[in-house]
Amino acid sequence: MKKVFTVVVLILGLAGCASAPMRLSKVNEGRWKARALVKDKEQSRTYIVNLNFNAIRGDKVRMDVTSVLGTGVASLVVDSKEVRYILFDSKRFYYGPPQVDVMRPILALPFDPRWLQNILFELPIPDKSWTCTHEKSGWLAECHDLASGLKIIWLARRGDKKTVQISHEKASVQINVQWFKAKVEDRKNLFELEAPAGFQRLRVR
Repeated sequence: MKKVFTVVVLILGLAGCASAPMRLSKVNEGRWKARALVKDKEQSRTYIVNLNFNAIRGDKVRMDVTSVLGTGVASLVVDSKEVRYILFDSKRFYYGPPQVDVMRPILALPFDPRWLQNILFELPIPDKSWTCTHEKSGWLAECHDLASGLKIIWLARRGDKKTVQISHEKASVQINVQWFKAKVEDRKNLFELEAPAGFQRLRVR
């Protein structure tokens, strides 16, 4: 009986370890696969998309967006100096310095694409108008921009899975991270993005 009890305790202990949230403080790069529920409150529109992220901490992020059927919707690359993104349906290519309003053609909320670094690596946003709070356990709980009303909340962490809720009066995005790998693969040209032939080039300001 004692042996059976010991085995049960070991199994439960392993299961608990497997579901413990993953710390990203020592992770310098990675790949994330996620699904997002997007609600455009201004246009009363809701849709689901798949998201694939590749990121190098403090340097670059690439985001590829596909429909639930796997059709390409958008691709984005951003670093500290420039953002570039493609909208496949409208055949438009946008480029320019990263700032709060550059993603208006994609999202109906004020969002600086450089904040993808903060979302993925769970880093507080250091801008003066932002305040961030942590849970008692030390996990980053939420960040709130007092200027725009934008709020980012991290919750439901379990292993490498988690949910990130981005909310604003005009729109909201719920990102459900399905898996994570601490390595960027096939990085040659991965963080380079050019306008495909026939696409309109538009500079964002």
